[in-house]
Amino acid sequence: MSAKLRLTLWFTLMVFILAAMVLVFVLVINSAAITDDPAERLVKTVLRNADDVEFDNGRFDWEELEPYRRGVYCSFYSTAGELLLAAEDPGMTELSLPFEKNIIRTVNIGGQDYFCYDSYVDMDITGIWIRGLVSSSDRSGLMHTIIVLTCTLLPALMALTLGGGWIIALDAFRPMEKILAAADSISDGGDLTARVGLKRGPTEMRRLSRAFDRMFARLELSFNAERQFASDASHELRTPITVILAECDRAKRKDKSPEDFLASIAVIEEQGKHMSELVQQLLGLTRIQHGTDRYPMRRSDLSIFVESCCGEFMPHDSRGISLETDIKPGIEADFNPALMSRVVQNLLQNAYKYGRENGHILVGLEQRGGRALLRVRDDGIGIAPEDQDKIWQRFWQADASRGEDGGSGLGLAMVKEIAEFHGGRASVDSEPGKGSTFMVEI
Repeated sequence: MSAKLRLTLWFTLMVFILAAMVLVFVLVINSAAITDDPAERLVKTVLRNADDVEFDNGRFDWEELEPYRRGVYCSFYSTAGELLLAAEDPGMTELSLPFEKNIIRTVNIGGQDYFCYDSYVDMDITGIWIRGLVSSSDRSGLMHTIIVLTCTLLPALMALTLGGGWIIALDAFRPMEKILAAADSISDGGDLTARVGLKRGPTEMRRLSRAFDRMFARLELSFNAERQFASDASHELRTPITVILAECDRAKRKDKSPEDFLASIAVIEEQGKHMSELVQQLLGLTRIQHGTDRYPMRRSDLSIFVESCCGEFMPHDSRGISLETDIKPGIEADFNPALMSRVVQNLLQNAYKYGRENGHILVGLEQRGGRALLRVRDDGIGIAPEDQDKIWQRFWQADASRGEDGGSGLGLAMVKEIAEFHGGRASVDSEPGKGSTFMVEI
């Protein structure tokens, strides 16, 4: 049984039980009720019949009269006391009681007390006595009303509850169908970009939809990063692995002296280090994107930190390039020291690698609009305008800007990821032949 049907049946059952309890409660207390006075009802019924009496062409018209109404029995007598019309009563026709106009009396019939009320209608030509009789303990008027209301309203209330409950349950659970459809699509691997995107519906369902969308986004990011990592690793590790295998084969076939073997081992070691560095950089990028590693932020003096990173940097080949700094003091920011150190190191390595001989590198730090702006400027070969968006991609390197050692092509990609991790962005301003300025804002 579906949740919608169970919910609807539950509310319907509760309404039915509640209505039944109210009905039983009313019936129980009805015996003690004083709001429905039998004597008052007796007088009203008799007088109503008195108003409806008609005498035409020597005959009484009985069609408009009600001998019995809501527990009141009425009998109609001529002026001589002859019975003209009577309801089936508990013995009032045998009651030998003289008529007394407009007086309520109590009589005992068969051991039970009754109220008796007489009314006389003068028709000019003739007249008629109307005698009414009702049990002193009768509550049939209230009971009649209760029964009518119960038989009329309870089925309508049940139908309204059943229909309304089903509509509400259907509307409340309809968003769940969208969530399940999106989950099925993703679990089948057919569409990792599927989202629920619920705009209307109950508040709880919209919150659940947003939670699922965030989970789906993380799943898509994880799958894409895993696919990207596998593709990058297989592509970039192919070359060093080929070199290592070829060097091993050559050493087995041609190396005769210890010097030859040492030379082969040096080549293998160099390629192994390159592979290790490549894997570490790939893992670092993946962990930043996934958030699998914790990189806690702390508020520190960024000016002192960048100055320290520049002082500790040791380029592999400076080629006569000088490093200068223009760091404004006292700039504080929330950052992760390990990641920001990687940003400074990568930008400096890139600047030394593509800077011109005997050139200059300027590292600047300033505060702009409540944010910290790090700039690394070189006067090297620069970057063509059509390539400036590509430099942030993994493993991309323009042929014209390759250094002598090539590099892995991951440094600037990591700078971009770290800047976005800090809630900022990385950008470049470059002109071919005049140099480049890399900027990181956090």
